[in-house]
Amino acid sequence: MNQRLCSLDALRGLDMLLILGVDVLVYRLHQYCPQNGVLQLLREQMGHAPWEGLRVYDCIFPLFVFLSGIAMALSLQRRRDAGASTAQQLLHLFRRAMLLVVLGWVVNGPLSWDLQRMRFASVLGLIGISGALAGCWVLAGTSWRWFSTAGSGLIILAVGVMQHYGGDFTPAGCFNAKVDALLCPGVLHSGSYDPEGPLCILSATALCLLGHSVGQLFLHTGTGKRLFLLAAGGILLPLSACFMPVIKGIWTPAFVLCTAGIGCGLMLVFHVVADLLRLQFWCKPLLIVGSNALFIYLIVHLVDMQALAARLSSGTWLLLLPNNGWQHIATSSTAILLAWLLCYALYKRRIFIRI
Repeated sequence: MNQRLCSLDALRGLDMLLILGVDVLVYRLHQYCPQNGVLQLLREQMGHAPWEGLRVYDCIFPLFVFLSGIAMALSLQRRRDAGASTAQQLLHLFRRAMLLVVLGWVVNGPLSWDLQRMRFASVLGLIGISGALAGCWVLAGTSWRWFSTAGSGLIILAVGVMQHYGGDFTPAGCFNAKVDALLCPGVLHSGSYDPEGPLCILSATALCLLGHSVGQLFLHTGTGKRLFLLAAGGILLPLSACFMPVIKGIWTPAFVLCTAGIGCGLMLVFHVVADLLRLQFWCKPLLIVGSNALFIYLIVHLVDMQALAARLSSGTWLLLLPNNGWQHIATSSTAILLAWLLCYALYKRRIFIRI
């Protein structure tokens, strides 16, 4: 199996595109046509579930973690083939985690170091630490191919037991809130708990390990068996929602397994179309974004692309589009285009910003 998967980069690009401005564009369209049932449904899906439940927007972050696990399987194999030792690979994982933690602080806000105002938990920190923990488990394992799956199962079981017996499934009474109050310095994102707190990092580690198991399929399994297992994962894993609430805010085991199942299903579709059938013309725009996912995440969180698009194009849309609603829609579309063109410029110059 070629260690560079077009399907992986394209799916990661689709994932990032949803936070690149597609969400704002959907809001604008819904504001213009508030009675349209389809737009109303899309608008609802472009926001987080209030507490229990699952919407498209809830899947963006965990899908990225899942895809990171797949990429980790390929990158560890590539480094191993290049002669990297286990110690070197561990050093790389921890260096990457530390850098992502610091970048997460930057994204959160000013580095005041004031525990009353600064939030230390972050999306990037969760990605970095969970990836490092998953990588340590994989590197410490034997040659048993399903070692990462076993590790994921142990973590999911442990987290499930702690959440079930250590509290209830409410924002103030959940076990995550108790752990975050004890271990998380600074401000908590949601008041009583933080969706990127220590227990959520543990759950994300399980999701990353499930992604690693899928990556192993691409490295060591024949096409027929690989497709069967991806389809089985896409169907069976979401059934966990029948046994435990799906709550994104505290990364319950059902949430982890549901998003892993969705990741398997999407990866199956993208793999068949892009890698096996070689129908890659449609995914090239997504691949351009997915090849610089970290960069585009930082850009959209550090630069107000909507304000930049308004500064550059609002006068033009004012002249061409007399309707105020369509002017806002055109400006939001321009913001997406600007971010994509930035990714395209890097892609054309073969500049890939990775850690």
